[in-house]
Amino acid sequence: MSTVLQEDRLARARFGWRPWVAPLIGLAFLYIPSYVALANGLWREEAYAHGPIILAVVAFLLWRGRAALLDESLRPAPAWGALLLLAGLALYLLGHTQRLALFEVGSHLPVIAGLVLLVRGFGGLRRLAFPILFLAFLVPLPGFVVEAATGPLKELVSAIVASVLGVAGHAVERNGVVLLADGHELLVADACSGMNSLASLFALTLLYMHLLGRRGIAYRLVVLAGIVPIAVAANALRVIALSLVAVNLGDDAARGWLHDVIGFAAFGCAFALLGGYESAVRLLLRPRTAPACATASAGASGPMRFAPLAAGLAMALVAAAAPALMPVSAPQPIDVARAIPESFADWRVDPDDAPVAIAPDVQDKLDRLYGQVLARTYVNSQGERMMLTVAYGGDQSDALKAHRQEVCYRAQGFDVRAVQGGKLEAAGREIPVTRMFAVRGARAEPVTYWFTMGDRVVRGRLERLRVQVESGLAGRIPDGMLVRVSSLSQDPPRAYAAQAAFVSAIVAAIPPDDASRLVGEAG
Repeated sequence: MSTVLQEDRLARARFGWRPWVAPLIGLAFLYIPSYVALANGLWREEAYAHGPIILAVVAFLLWRGRAALLDESLRPAPAWGALLLLAGLALYLLGHTQRLALFEVGSHLPVIAGLVLLVRGFGGLRRLAFPILFLAFLVPLPGFVVEAATGPLKELVSAIVASVLGVAGHAVERNGVVLLADGHELLVADACSGMNSLASLFALTLLYMHLLGRRGIAYRLVVLAGIVPIAVAANALRVIALSLVAVNLGDDAARGWLHDVIGFAAFGCAFALLGGYESAVRLLLRPRTAPACATASAGASGPMRFAPLAAGLAMALVAAAAPALMPVSAPQPIDVARAIPESFADWRVDPDDAPVAIAPDVQDKLDRLYGQVLARTYVNSQGERMMLTVAYGGDQSDALKAHRQEVCYRAQGFDVRAVQGGKLEAAGREIPVTRMFAVRGARAEPVTYWFTMGDRVVRGRLERLRVQVESGLAGRIPDGMLVRVSSLSQDPPRAYAAQAAFVSAIVAAIPPDDASRLVGEAG
C-alpha cells in the first residue's frame, strides 16, 4: 500500500513540474547571458561579489518551497501574471540593451513574480514571497545611493577611530576621512565604510529569521535596527587594527595580505556580535515561530494551461531579440592627448610639477571608468598655474560611469564646500558647470568641472540617463568625458574667473570638432 502511495506522489510531482518546463527554459535563455556578463564585470568588484551567493540562496529557498510550485490546487492569476511578466521583460530589455545593470538585474523580481502568478496565482506568490524578495540583494544599488551612504559612514568611522587611538595614547590628527597617526597618513577608503558589511548582515539576518520562522514585528525591527551600529563598530575595529599595523609594521604591511585578513576578521566579529545581539533580543521579546501555511483553491483549466508555454516563448523571443537591439559604440573616439595641445596662448605644460597622489581606491575607480586620463599642470608667463584633468570613456552605458568630483575629492580626504552650478562662457559656447571649493589642510583648491556625453554637456543624473537612453534607442552608445580645471587659491571667485579664461583659451586653440567633444556644441 505504501509503495502505491509513494508512486502516486511521484506521479503527481512529475505532473506538477510540467507547467514549469517552458518558463524555466525561458529563464535560462533570458538570464544565463546576463550571469556570464556579470561574472566578467560587476561580480568581480568587492561590493557585488556576493551576487552568485544570493542566486544560490534563492535557488535553495525556491527548492525548499517547491511544494508551492507543485501545488495544482492553487488558482492561477493569468491577467496579473502576464502584466507583471511583460513589465519585467520590458525592464530587462531596457537594462540589457542599454547596459544598465540596475534595470537588467532588477527585472528578476517582476519576471519571476509574474511567472508564479501565471502558474500558481496569489497563493503561490504568498508562499514564495521571501525568496523572490530576497533577489533584491542581487540588484546593484544606484551610484547616488551608495555615495550618499558611504560618505557619512566613513566620517563616522574616522571619528570613532581617531577618538579610540587618541585615548590609547597615540598622536592622532583627523582631517575628514584622513588620519595622521604617529606620523603615518591613513585614508579611510570606501571599503572601510561598512556598506558591504551592512548589506551582507541584512541579508544574513533576514535569511536567518526566515529559515527559523521568527515572527513578530517588534522582534524583527529591533534585530534589524541593531545591524547598523554593529557594522559601524566592526569596521571601526578594522580601521583601528589597520592603523596599528601601519604604525608598528609600516604602511606596506597595512596594504598587504594583513589588510584582507583583518577585513575577514572584522566581518566575523560583526557576525558574532549580531548573533549575540539577536539571542538577547529573542530572550526579551520571545518571537513566535511561524506555522506551516497551506492555501488551496481550484487549479488551472482550459486555455490557461497554455499560459506557461506562452510565457516561456515570450522570454525566449526577448532573449533572442536583445542582442540585435544592442547599440554600437561611438565610431570616432577622441585621442585626448592629441586634442589638448601642450602649449597655447600664454600657457604651456609645466614639466617640473608632479601630480598629486591619488588614493588607491579612487585610482582603481578611475581605471575602471575611463579609457584615457590626461592630467597636466599648465603655467603662464606670470607664474600662475592651472591643473587640467580630462578623463575619456568610450562607453558611458554601464550605470552612468561619469562620477561627481565632490564625491571623488571627499574620498581623498578633502572638505568640499560651496558646491554650486554655474555657467562658463568659452568661445561662443555657454557651458553648464559645477563649481566647488575643496580644502585639505593648507591646500585650498577651487574646482570647475563638467561632463559631456557625445557632443553635449550634461548635468545631473536624470539628464545623463535621458541622453543615454535616447542615444541607445537610436542605436548608439554615447561616449563620455569629464573635464576638470582647478587651481590653488584662497579666493574662489577670482580663481573661477581665471579658470574660465583658461578654458576659453583652450577652446580657441583646438579644432572645432575637438572643441565640440570637449565643451559641447556651440549654440
